[in-house]
Amino acid sequence: MLVLNRKKDESIIIGNNIEVRVLKTGKNFVEIGIDAPKNVSIYRKEIFLQIQKKNIEAIKSAGNSNINNIIKLFKDIKTPE
Repeated sequence: MLVLNRKKDESIIIGNNIEVRVLKTGKNFVEIGIDAPKNVSIYRKEIFLQIQKKNIEAIKSAGNSNINNIIKLFKDIKTPE
């Protein structure tokens, strides 16, 4: 994990086209803005994990004979309990 210190109005660049900027800081929060192409999905982590969990549940309930192969694709994803 890369750890950086940024002040208000400072930013980082991810790849060639994603900018993450510090908009506001407070005692127990940081407000950030993300500028990315429309084809890049951006989720809060807890929402992303919920989506992945629902996708896995949908695959399991589909009754597909290739379920084990599909589930292997998700093996590294941690789902909330």
